[in-house]
Order: sequence, then C-alpha cells, then structure tokens
Amino acid sequence: MVVKSNSDQISNRYVFNRKAGRSIIERRPVFSPDGESVAIIVENLVRVYSIQTGDCVRTLETEVSINELVAVQFPEDEDYNLYGCSDDGYVTTWSWEQGAVLRKTKLQIPENTKIITFNLADSNECFIIAVDGNRKLHLGSYSVKDGGLIYEYKNLKIKYHGIICVSLGWCNNDRFAAITNGTMMLFIQNLNQPHLKLELINNNKFRILSVAAHHKESTVAITDTIGRVTIIRGNLYNYKSIAREVLHWHFLPPLAVCFSVQGSYLISGGMENVLVKWTLGHLQNKTNEKAFIPRLPGMIRYITTNNSHIAITLSNNSVIIANAQMRVVSTILECGGLSPVCKALGAALVYHRPLSALLMPGRTGHLQLYSTTTDKVLYNIDITAMNSIPSERQNLLPLETEVTCAAISADGSWLVTSEYRNDGINYPEEKLKFWAAQANNTSPFKLNTCVNLSHGGCNVVSLALNNKGEFCVSSGTDQKFRIWKRDSTSQQHRKKVVWGCLTACYYSSGITHFLSNPVLNNFKSGEILTPGKVENLPYMKEINRKNDILKRIINIHKEHDFVDTSVVDRYVGKDDEFAMGGVAISQDGSLIAAWFGSKLTLWDSHLCNLRTTLSHPALRPKGVHVQFGNNDAAHYLVCTTENCVAVWSLLSLTIKWMVQIKTTCLVSDPFSNKMAMVTTNNDVYVFSPHSSTPLLIQKRLLNPETGVFKQCVFGTSVGEDVRLYVMRNDSEIYCLEPEKSEEGQLEAISQRRLPPSAFHALLAHRQEDVAQNTYAQVTQTQDLALGNNAISQFLSAAPHMIPPVSLLCPLFLQHISGYKEIEEDEEEDVIMEIDPQSSDEEDTEVKSSHTPKAVQLWVPNYEEIKEKRLKKILKEPLLDLHSTSSLFGL
Repeated sequence: MVVKSNSDQISNRYVFNRKAGRSIIERRPVFSPDGESVAIIVENLVRVYSIQTGDCVRTLETEVSINELVAVQFPEDEDYNLYGCSDDGYVTTWSWEQGAVLRKTKLQIPENTKIITFNLADSNECFIIAVDGNRKLHLGSYSVKDGGLIYEYKNLKIKYHGIICVSLGWCNNDRFAAITNGTMMLFIQNLNQPHLKLELINNNKFRILSVAAHHKESTVAITDTIGRVTIIRGNLYNYKSIAREVLHWHFLPPLAVCFSVQGSYLISGGMENVLVKWTLGHLQNKTNEKAFIPRLPGMIRYITTNNSHIAITLSNNSVIIANAQMRVVSTILECGGLSPVCKALGAALVYHRPLSALLMPGRTGHLQLYSTTTDKVLYNIDITAMNSIPSERQNLLPLETEVTCAAISADGSWLVTSEYRNDGINYPEEKLKFWAAQANNTSPFKLNTCVNLSHGGCNVVSLALNNKGEFCVSSGTDQKFRIWKRDSTSQQHRKKVVWGCLTACYYSSGITHFLSNPVLNNFKSGEILTPGKVENLPYMKEINRKNDILKRIINIHKEHDFVDTSVVDRYVGKDDEFAMGGVAISQDGSLIAAWFGSKLTLWDSHLCNLRTTLSHPALRPKGVHVQFGNNDAAHYLVCTTENCVAVWSLLSLTIKWMVQIKTTCLVSDPFSNKMAMVTTNNDVYVFSPHSSTPLLIQKRLLNPETGVFKQCVFGTSVGEDVRLYVMRNDSEIYCLEPEKSEEGQLEAISQRRLPPSAFHALLAHRQEDVAQNTYAQVTQTQDLALGNNAISQFLSAAPHMIPPVSLLCPLFLQHISGYKEIEEDEEEDVIMEIDPQSSDEEDTEVKSSHTPKAVQLWVPNYEEIKEKRLKKILKEPLLDLHSTSSLFGL
C-alpha cells in the first residue's frame, strides 16, 4: 500500500509504504498439492511459503480490487487449481503451477452482505455463510463457475455468530456442513438435501468452540470450554443414532481441532500452548496414545494437516511447520504478535544501524530484530528469560513480565532494556538490563549487567543512552532518574566491563518522594487457592454479547483495548506535580534533561547536580518527551507536552518557538540536525530546531480510527533525504522514504551490445549496480571525512560553554583548510629573486615555499558582545504564540 503525501511541496518525492506487521494468522493456511509449500492469506493476497526454509517464494494476487480474502482451498477433485473467496463475494481461481488467474466469479449473494466463511464442496460448488447489515446470517450453496445460488438453508436458524467455525464432511454419501457458533449447539446441515439437519446440544451445556469433520467417514470432532475433545460418530442427522467418545487432556479451552488426512489421528490445541496428537480407537494397539509438541510460543488458533506435515497457526503472528513425527521443521514469522499489555504500554522502537534493522517489540518478554533490507525477522531476542505464566480457568490471560522500554546507542554497541510486572499481589518484578553487541554469534546482543529492582520496584518510563554507550539515564515512576556508567573492573587477573549506578536524582522537597509510591511501603500476600477445585465459570456456558472473553481471545491479534493503558501502574499512587517524563542526553554528554511534572530540568552529567530549571505556563500540566538537538543544533532542546511542542535555546535559556499540537512521539536523528514528531491524527512532521517551518509534512497518512502511530525512528538515509519508520499501536511498521527516481537507475543496455542470454543481462545489471553503489558509498564517505577532525574538536565542548561564533570562525576555517602556523624561531630566511632588468616601479614577483602568516583582523571585545546580547534579549519578546502557531498551519 502506498499513501501519497498531501503536501504540494514534497508530494512527488516521498512515499509511504507498509513494510511489515501484517497478520498471517487471520485465516486457516492450506498445503500445496505437492506438499512442499503452504499458502497463507495476508489480507487481500496469498503468500506462498516454502516448508523447508520458511521463506516467501511467491505471491498470488487478485485481478479485481478486494478488501480481504476469507479463505483459500484446493478442491478434492481438482488439486491443481487454487480457489479463493473475498468478503464481497469474488471467487478467484489461480493456476497453482504458474500462479495465473484463470477465472474470477462474482457470487450472487444478497446485497449489503459480507461473507465470513467459505468452504469448497468440490470444483463446482461452495458453501458460504454471510452476514447482512441487521446481523442476520445467510447460509447457501453457490456455483463457483457462474456464481449462481444452488440451495439456501433458511430452516437453519443461527442467532449468535461471534465464533463461527465450519467444516465439511461426508455422511450417507452426501456432503454436510458442521457449524459451531460459540454456543452449546452443534449444527449439522445436509448440503444436497436442505431438509436434513440436526441441532445437537453439548453434554453439560458447555460452549463449543471448534469443529472438524472426518475426510471420509461420518464423524465430527468438537471442542468445548472445559477442555474436552468429543468425537461424534454415526448417522449425524439423527441424535438417537450417534455415539460419543470423549478425549480429555486439555485444562483450558481448545481453540482448534483437525483430523489427519487418513483419519487415523486427531490433532488439537489451544491456550496451553501445547499441540496434542491423539490416536483414534480403530488402531487397537495404540488406542488413546498421545504425542505432544510443548512450549509453543503462542496460543494455537488453526491446525492444518497433509500427508507429511502439520501447520500450526499461533497467536504471536507465526505459523509453525511440524512433520508427522511431531518435530518442528520451520517457522514462518511475521512482525507483531504483541500481548495486550505490551500493546497498552507501547514498547519502544529503535534502529540498529550496524545491521540496518529495527529493534521492536515481539511476543511476551521478547524483542524482534527486523531487517529493513531483507524484510525478514532476523532474531527473536529473549529479554526476560522467563517461562511464560500458565493460564488458569479463573485467569485466562495472566499478567506476565513485559519489556517496557528499550534504548540503543548511536553506534549500536550497547542496548538497554527494562522489564516490569505488577499484579498487585506479589511484590513487583522490575529489572534493568545492559546488553553488549556482538558479531558472528547466534544472538546480536549478550547480557552484560542485570540490575534487579533498579528503581525499587517502580516501572521505568524512559531510557536514554549517549552516542558511544558510555553512560545511561533511566527514569521511573518513583519520581527519580538514575545515572548509570560503564566501567572496567579486574576480576581474576582480567578486565571486565560492568555497569554501575552513580547516583539517583530527584526534584522535590521533604520526604514526599519516598512516600509517593505505595509499592515501597505496602506488604502484599498471595491469594489462597484450593488445589483441584473445579468451578463452572460464567464464560464456560454463558455468552456475554457485549464483552465475550473467548471471542476476544480468539481475535486477540485485533484487540487494541483489551487491557487499559493504566494496567501497569494500577496499584501505584501518582503525583503529576513531580511525575517523571522523558529523559535525554546531550550530544557531547555534558547535560541531562529530565521532565519532572511540568518542569524541565537540566543536570550536569559529571557533577550530577541541578544546573537550571525551565518552566512555562504553556507546558502544563505534564511534560512527555524531550530531545537534544544534534550537530549544528546541539544548543537547542526540544520538548513536548500533551498539547504543544517547544524549542528552548540553551545559550539564552529562553523559548525560541512553540507550536500548539498534540504529539505521540518525538525523536531526533543522531547524525543530523533533523527531528521528527507524530501527532494523534497520524501526521508526520520532520523539522530542524533552527526554524518552526517543517522540512517535511505528511498529513493524515492513515485513518486514526484504524490505529494511531505511537513510535517513530530515523533510519539510514543518503544526503539530505529522510527515511522514517513509524509503528502503529498494533505493531504494523510503515516507512516514509524518498520516491525512487529514474536518475538513480542504471541506463538500459544498448541494443547493439546485447548479452548472449537473459541471464548475462541480469548478471551485468547486477554487477553495474554493485559498482555504482560502492562508488556512491566511497564518495559519501570522503565527503563526510572532510574536516572531521575540526568538527569533532568544535563539538567536544558543552554548548553552553562555547565562545561566540564570531570568535571561532577564523580558527575553524583555518583548521578545515589545513593551514598550520609556523613558529618564528623555526622560520628560515627566504631569498627573494628579483629580475635585474625590472625597475622598482614594476611589480615584483615573490617566490616562497611557505604560506604567509595570517593577520589578526579583529580583536574580540567580550564586554561589548555581552552588552549587545543583553540588550537584544530585553528588547525581543520571549514568546509569540499567534505567530508560531500559524507556521504549522494549525
């Protein structure tokens, strides 16, 4: 998807693309006829993944524009074509070998209806369930050739459709559809004879969650909320002619069940994160034998089988491929799969420049390293190193330890993470971890230091690292920020790098900062639970139509408000007057900026004392983000609140400009003077602190109702271009990058010198591309290296300690030009050669091997400069809200 910019200035230069984070667990996957690949629905297209490698080998698209695909399937009598149906009724037939669209058919469904299930009876007929605007279901059989209605099943009344599951089987040589809707009812409908149907009530009236039909026999399997798997055999149109067999291993509701191709095994799974393979009764020597795949990284949502493999769809946005011996072969992983608590927290998004990858939140307790060049997840980094807390019937989704914050140094050498858990019963779990980058290893980071209860059990709200990874600043809800420094110690005759805390800083008076958090003072005791007690909880039998917990768990990848944003601090007292906000470190590492309520404080990082406090009525009630400028904007400090953004000058300690705008994120580029912020309307502004006129404006890139951008980060770019990655609250990754122009592409090979084959043409194009990219990188490196020594010396001092620019210009220009002053005692006499024929009135040519000594053209007068600056500050107003607000067009 590409979203054009609405700005006339740069609309033809930048494009907005979605990179990763699409859901691959929305629909059931299917195996290819040859068993070498698996087809997975990703919104409105089909991705084909290799079973052995887990890589996407090709993509199947529809010829008509559709919203999303409901299902894809190979018919049993025609396994060389793939059929897929969209939610608006378009059936597309692909040739599996070539991937070409053979036919597209529009089903003649009633108007204003949306298809929610699609199942193929054969290559000519399909069974669909659709819902109309009045939330009523429409069941019918349609022809996939011409889209005509064959049968409509009006006698089957299904009222609730929150959890719909359909499976087709055989009974008395007729096709039937087994339907469950999350109630205690199982519906059996004959597809060829609409009058034949059965409504079967589950034993003990527990809700049925999923159903699977046998491929050959008159048998179905259902799962219910108490954890049972029930196999029903016999004449499925008469409840007196059926027999039940109960398989009970699951303790929690199984969400998926599937028969093997031959029907000898039954595979089930659910919220225990364990796949169970049952041996059915007709194998007498292995009756009720079970095989397991334990410790899966997510809840099981779908199960699909073929003759040799099993595809398991998990809630962490991944698909596990296992063989018939229950051994995992490969994993198909996409970004996302966040827990509800992690979505509520809005975990950090950072860019790792050495690997050109994004470090972003993943499943519970993990961070994913997503490569922006290969569009693949490179690593799943286990941050918490904890076993997942098992679910209970009283608590289906227990609160687990989550990664709350992450920060990485500009050179990518060090990573800092924080993790937190507070359930209100046990003492909070809180850790701060420092990770060292490592190359050529199974993991890109190695744990160096782990600090338990770094903030006394209070959650860490912000982290900041300096460019070289020498010291770190962490702020927490205990109304303090701590300074951590990297140091070398000698242990067993060898040096070891560790991190230690220098000091803790706070901004308050008296002892209120010690008593502000009840976590530090309250004693807690655990709940008394009776072991082995079985309770009939309300969700097992009753349906809460407004807030069905099982429906939300099944669709957990869609839920954004499953957990309130205050869940982490729900047992913590808050004091907005001194509540900590964001923290930042200046480019030279001499200053630390920290929010305490509405007061922005500046601290000396070496002496660890308060230098000054910046406050303004417009910055109330509470500050959120703060960032120092970089390069030539190092003397600016940019801060945001819930309603405005302001830029402070560190030289005069005054506000340079301010704009009233609601932001969700503020970041700075460590290698340029650019900054970026994202608003609640999904607007992106790229600007420099020097001016309130943005360099780049992108208005309403996505509809805010579908999700709001919570995090953004700068990526690697060339020259003055900008590459910005943004993450929505559902972990979808988008990129704002320059549009590819024809100037950056290679010229076409001349027709007079055609290569002997198409492969040679591709090879030549690739070699020229590599050569051009190498030359561009070398040229850019040479340009950046020009005057690098002078610039590093110029920026080594603190911004507030640098003399006026007028004093630095002559020396700075001399340093860049390579001029070196020669001492007088080292000068040698220079003999001037004069033409004897020339007279004194004529021009005399002087030849010398030395550069003449520079003449001091201006003597600085500090008192005069100081007097002028004070007069300028007194004359000019500190802030003009009307003029600054109009610059952003607000």
